[in-house]
Amino acid sequence: MAIILTAIGLATSLSANAQAEYQFQILHAFTYPSITDGNGPAGRLVFDHKGNLYGTTLGGGTANECPGGCGTVFELTPGANGAWTETILHNFSRGSTDGFEPAGVVIDKDGNLYGQTTAGGLNNRGTVFELTPRGNGEWTESIVYNFCSLVRCADGGSPESAPTPNATGGLYGVTGGSPGTAYQLTPGANGWTFTLLYTFCSQPDCADGSDPDGSLILDKKGNLYGETSGGGITNGECGGHGCDLAFALQQQTGGGWKEVVLHEFGSGNDGYFPGGGVTLHGNALYGSTEGGGGMGCLNTGCGTVFELTRGSGKTINEQILHDFGANGAQGTSPLGGVTFDPRGNLFGITGGGGSPSCECGIVYGMQPETSGKFQVLHSFIGSDGGDPEYGLTIDSKGNLYGTTLSGGPNNGGVVFELSPTPQAAK
Repeated sequence: MAIILTAIGLATSLSANAQAEYQFQILHAFTYPSITDGNGPAGRLVFDHKGNLYGTTLGGGTANECPGGCGTVFELTPGANGAWTETILHNFSRGSTDGFEPAGVVIDKDGNLYGQTTAGGLNNRGTVFELTPRGNGEWTESIVYNFCSLVRCADGGSPESAPTPNATGGLYGVTGGSPGTAYQLTPGANGWTFTLLYTFCSQPDCADGSDPDGSLILDKKGNLYGETSGGGITNGECGGHGCDLAFALQQQTGGGWKEVVLHEFGSGNDGYFPGGGVTLHGNALYGSTEGGGGMGCLNTGCGTVFELTRGSGKTINEQILHDFGANGAQGTSPLGGVTFDPRGNLFGITGGGGSPSCECGIVYGMQPETSGKFQVLHSFIGSDGGDPEYGLTIDSKGNLYGTTLSGGPNNGGVVFELSPTPQAAK
């Protein structure tokens, strides 16, 4: 099965004559500490067909077994005058078997939510869970899978991202740690069936990567794409060990899956430590790296935005679309990958840099053009949130939605919206 990666190109900057203005709004400010609200929102937000937003928090909730709470799943419902109402759909508990510290959710065509917890469950290595709406405002949770259920935990554990749904109602996902795994869960009449697709660090010196990070991406031909936060053989600037890599998993005709290393990070002015997963746009893969690139940030590099396209034969070409360099006002340490709007513009966040009084991170944008400037759309100052670590969600109107792990009026992080002005939307 061929991997589809062909060059479509993306410029490194936002057009100078189309400088966009965005209006920032806090949709919900989480409270720390609190037993009625979550705190520390984690994972990308998702929409349902009615325009409601869903997400998870690492902490908060009614359970008191975890310092600061064990986490929640929440819903934000839009109302009149731009106001949003929060509803807690589920409170996780360390003392139960449903896991705790959820890492984001996805939604299927029927409105069911699926997610993973990093810890807890029957084997204390995390779970895959499902939340099903009952039609009366109540939701029912069921456990799809408990990790570390195979001998010697061969199925992996401690997942740190949301699973990826497929067209037949199944799920793909990865587990964290070293070596880490990729798996498939298939629903059936007697429950869900777990299939181990790949175990990382299966090659000498972990040349195939270890500790996969971020959700998998599924293309139309059934290939899976992702990143690892460990392994690879390129030493680069990474202190004698691999600088991580981007990979594809291909389903083989006779059964089983094969891993293909698409790119190893850390050579020359390349970035390293990719995070948040890759994004498939057109026929190219895009993402961000937390470090590397040019100098700055104590000479380790402040991070990059990259594009991977197919060259001749089996060659994969990388292009650095933006190097965050030494200008802290333009952000440092991009996290959470990148996201595209319907017009092909690229957006992302950084975990640091921005306002010199806070260095709490930024939201940035880039356009598919050949000239202009990289644009900071919003710079966090703490009171409006700080430390964004997860990717953005974009609606059909080009509005951006995201979270910050900390900060905000109630010190528990925020859910925010950035809306383009009418002039910017032209």
